[in-house]
Amino acid sequence: MDEVHPKAQWVELPEDLSAIEFVEDVAHIIVPIEAVDRLPFKNEQRGDTERLRKLIRSIRRHGYNNFFPIVVRLGRRGRWVIVDGGNRLTAARIVSREFFTNLFGRKVRDIYFILFRTPLSNTRIDDPPDDEPKTG
Repeated sequence: MDEVHPKAQWVELPEDLSAIEFVEDVAHIIVPIEAVDRLPFKNEQRGDTERLRKLIRSIRRHGYNNFFPIVVRLGRRGRWVIVDGGNRLTAARIVSREFFTNLFGRKVRDIYFILFRTPLSNTRIDDPPDDEPKTG
């Protein structure tokens, strides 16, 4: 049996979000760091912790490593909910904006995401469940 693997898709503009193709409810997404702020995140910001400071120092020294993708799920209202990697995303954003850190070469270029959707991804919170009639 042939397995189907989703190919990585480039997302740079908000319009690109509507063209994302899912294979078995999973999509592999690559986003340039400059475009990350355009994504519809729900819970991406992390507070100042020792773990976050360690990640920032590591990215400054070695650059951002996409070996471990940021795992996000598609929420009910179309926003991306971070499941794993919120500290890495926050650290990458911080380092990418530092002028002197990036003076002789960018430390962060692209961010790799695994986006998955659930059966509730395409519903709204205020929608009644399937077994209740809609009013209005």
